[in-house]
Amino acid sequence: MNRLLLVRHGGSTGNEDNVFYSYHDSALCLTTNGIRQALSTGQALAQLEPRWLRPGDFTLEVYASEYFRAQQTARIVLDQMGLLSLSPRIRADLNERDYGTAYDPRMDSDATFAGNGSESAINARLRVRGFLSDIAPILYRADVLAFSHMGAIRAMTAELLGLTDADMMKLDIRNGGAHLFQRTGGADGRATYALQDLPPRVLPKSAPPIKPPEDAPPVF
Repeated sequence: MNRLLLVRHGGSTGNEDNVFYSYHDSALCLTTNGIRQALSTGQALAQLEPRWLRPGDFTLEVYASEYFRAQQTARIVLDQMGLLSLSPRIRADLNERDYGTAYDPRMDSDATFAGNGSESAINARLRVRGFLSDIAPILYRADVLAFSHMGAIRAMTAELLGLTDADMMKLDIRNGGAHLFQRTGGADGRATYALQDLPPRVLPKSAPPIKPPEDAPPVF
């Protein structure tokens, strides 16, 4: 009975200003608050039992999308968990949906919308099935932690819980949010997944900025 954890990247420059989506991926990095979200989520995951660091406990397999903001979140979270030595395996099927030539709000509510050369939520759901299929045998021997994006996590959640496309589009996947699925193997060999509650550690965008310590040296 192993666990699958899906983590959305912390808030990025693209989440703050859609203009950044017109630039290369290197410009889509975590904001200060996005880093705070990743730190907070990492601290919460570090408290999960059973732990991955103790002898005899399950091992952990880590994956991340091709995008920098997901990999940046992975590094911060793993550091907080004391697992910085783990290197995420990069999977293109964990990437965010392709928003095409211009973002359209209908992408977030209509599962069939594929205008402006974008990827529909339905097609994203088909795409993530490859990842879920590949990790199914791994979950017999290890827990899996994957760093991804809103559209992909919506799609994976819908697949794991058997949701309709309409219900998939209603899922609230917040920046820095972690989602824990407990896997149980049935007598017929089929696995079922149950979404477990995690501590509410996601910080809002209005979280105060990090303040330097009073004894910090002056900045010139």
